[in-house]
Amino acid sequence: MSNVKTAISILWFLFTVVIGSYYFVLTNDVQNLEKELAQINRDIENDIRDIHILEADWSELNNPERLKVLAGKYISLDFIKPEQIINYSALPLEGEIIENPTMFAKNSRGLRRLANSER
Repeated sequence: MSNVKTAISILWFLFTVVIGSYYFVLTNDVQNLEKELAQINRDIENDIRDIHILEADWSELNNPERLKVLAGKYISLDFIKPEQIINYSALPLEGEIIENPTMFAKNSRGLRRLANSER
C-alpha cells in the first residue's frame, strides 16, 4: 500500500512538474506573441502616419498652380500650330520610303530619329 501511495505521489509530482513546465512555456510564448503583436501595431501606426505624410506631399507636388509654374520654367512648350496636324492617311506605311521627311520632323533631332528609324 505504501508503494502505491508513493507511486501516486510521484505521478502527481511529475504531472505537476509537466503542467508547470508547459504553463511556463505557454506563458513565455504568449508574451512573445504579444510583443510581436505590439510591434506589428506600432508598424501599422507608423505606416498610416507615413501614408498621411506622403498624401500631403503628393497633394502639394500635384498642385496645379505649382505645376504650371514649373512647366513654364522648365518646359518650353508652344501652342500647336496648324501645320503640325496632318491627316492619318498622310503617314507613311511600314516599309514605305519617305520622300519628304521634313514634312514629319521639323527639327534636326526629329530628322535624326527619323533617319535612324529608316535604317
